[in-house]
Amino acid sequence: MPTERKAGTITDLQELLGGSALAILTEYRGLKVSELTKLRNDLRPKGTEYHVAKNTLLLRAANQLGYSGLDEALAGPTAVAFVKEDLAGGTKAVLDFARTNKTIVVKSGILSGKLLSADQLEGITKLKSKNELVANMLGSLLAPPRNLVNVLSQTTRGLVNVLDAYRKKLEEGSETAASA
Repeated sequence: MPTERKAGTITDLQELLGGSALAILTEYRGLKVSELTKLRNDLRPKGTEYHVAKNTLLLRAANQLGYSGLDEALAGPTAVAFVKEDLAGGTKAVLDFARTNKTIVVKSGILSGKLLSADQLEGITKLKSKNELVANMLGSLLAPPRNLVNVLSQTTRGLVNVLDAYRKKLEEGSETAASA
């Protein structure tokens, strides 16, 4: 039976795992405090939290949520990036940090209770961010009214061009009649 403090930690980890769209498991051996602080600061704007977790407590929290297959991923010191909002942005930030700092190693991820490999996490970074999707949707919504305005303005522009050509023809006709 876990102590009261450990039970509280398990509950906290359950809430973080359950409330996250994606959890990225990393090995942080050799990571300096300044590097850890920089990583956390980089992740915060993307709606991602980075926590060091004890493997046994993280495993219990995951098992209580019904997640399985984490035994192999939870070897060595483990820290977890809990991506809550920007799935692509948070994943990209963690993977970019892992590329530049060789002290952090991405082990795997948990997406909707399913274990993902590091290669599958790389695929998530290719997804469009929430802001890009919103911009695409707004562009699609604004396209029909914009096209309607263009069509209506083309019609009036065409009418103006026809009237202008008719005016020029009349002026030329009156000039030729005056000169004859």
